[in-house]
Amino acid sequence: MGFLLELYRLTRFEHALMLAFAVLIAEAVAGGLPAGIVLAISLLVPILSEMGSFALNDYLDMETDRLNRKKDRPLVKGTISPTFALWLSFICMALATALAYLINTPAFIIALVFNALAIAYNWKLKDLPLAGNAYIALTMAVPFVFGNYVVSAALAPANLALALLGFVAGLAREIIKSIQDVEGDVAARGSRTLPVMIGKEASLWMAIALYLLFIPLSALPFLAGIRFTPLSGAPIIAADALILLVCYRLAAQGAFKFARDASLAAFALGMLGYLVAAL
Repeated sequence: MGFLLELYRLTRFEHALMLAFAVLIAEAVAGGLPAGIVLAISLLVPILSEMGSFALNDYLDMETDRLNRKKDRPLVKGTISPTFALWLSFICMALATALAYLINTPAFIIALVFNALAIAYNWKLKDLPLAGNAYIALTMAVPFVFGNYVVSAALAPANLALALLGFVAGLAREIIKSIQDVEGDVAARGSRTLPVMIGKEASLWMAIALYLLFIPLSALPFLAGIRFTPLSGAPIIAADALILLVCYRLAAQGAFKFARDASLAAFALGMLGYLVAAL
């Protein structure tokens, strides 16, 4: 059990579950959940891709994590070996791409491109201003596109709206992470991330502005065709309220860890509302 818990931490498996949840929503929006094995494979693809990407991230960021005093990371603690993390990364990404091939051509192309980008991100893109943040934001948007193409050749406007929401939310959250990690990123990797280029305070206000933009945009999927009901609207309203709290805590207290944890919970609440609406 101890090893499984460390593996969970290495791969940030809660993120993998959220990506699979996003694919499920997109499939429901685009025309209904696929049958049996196709549904299982379509959910495994984002899970395996996420696991591979985060394992590679920790492998390449061991020194950065040490400098940022992230003593809970499995590779820093020595509870998982770097060699295991590296092999896990490539096996997971290769398997995700192969499984996507079994679905259809668009799904395969999306998986292939984003797994290649995951390698590019962990190797270099994350050190560039906004480029790395934008990639991570795209990984929060693309499950809605991927899930759509699993069941339909036409991109549903509601899924496009959900992808935009995922991008805005992901970009805000990753800018916060860049602020948190700036010292270690510069010392270990010579990174030129957004806080390095424009400063921590300007980056913070950019993230807050994106979080605030997320709130009115949360109505967009309903305007694009998803049916609003009190049952589906309640989790989304709760998510918007939590995002407002995040903005307040960031502006008043610089509560970066709270912002990342609470915003992830808000995104999960919002997706629950959209799934209820789609079903």
